[in-house]
Amino acid sequence: MVSLVYNRRSIPIYFCLLPKKGNSNLTEQKQVLEPSLKLLKNYKIVVLGDREFCSVDLAKWLSEQEQVYFSLRLKKNEYVELEEQIWFQLKELGLSPGMALFYEGVRVTKSKGFGGVNLAAKYGRKYRQKSPKEPWYILTNLSSLSYATSAYSKRMGGKGGQFLKDNLINQKSYLKSPLSREEMRARF
Repeated sequence: MVSLVYNRRSIPIYFCLLPKKGNSNLTEQKQVLEPSLKLLKNYKIVVLGDREFCSVDLAKWLSEQEQVYFSLRLKKNEYVELEEQIWFQLKELGLSPGMALFYEGVRVTKSKGFGGVNLAAKYGRKYRQKSPKEPWYILTNLSSLSYATSAYSKRMGGKGGQFLKDNLINQKSYLKSPLSREEMRARF
């Protein structure tokens, strides 16, 4: 699903139901992103990816698009090259609650060697004796830790994503995709 985040709300603009369980592949991700990027081509675009969109291949493809920024969460077992020929799994960075790191110009994955991107890593602080279960590892082409983590934190845009999950997916009338501008205005 692709949503437009506006005023702390996410407005679904394109989605595709897949006939399978599990993560989508790059072809399926491009299938929902290409029409969305075309629709929003006159605007500054930041693609925020969680779960479905945590892909180094997707980051590489997005980096080839004009005027598209991204903050995509990586899995903790992903390898990054922080210094020449020195590779680490993200979980080996040793983050603890309250810590944050930013690395510029890293390479990701040993086999594919995609490079020239940034890595933002942040482990939220303890609040009322609770801390997040794990840190965020964000692959980005944004220029700072604060830009990358601030953008990524907006990925659900408030209640919009949950609204879609709770109300639209189960209604056949909303499965027509993509929505035209007139349909968007009428429904939202």
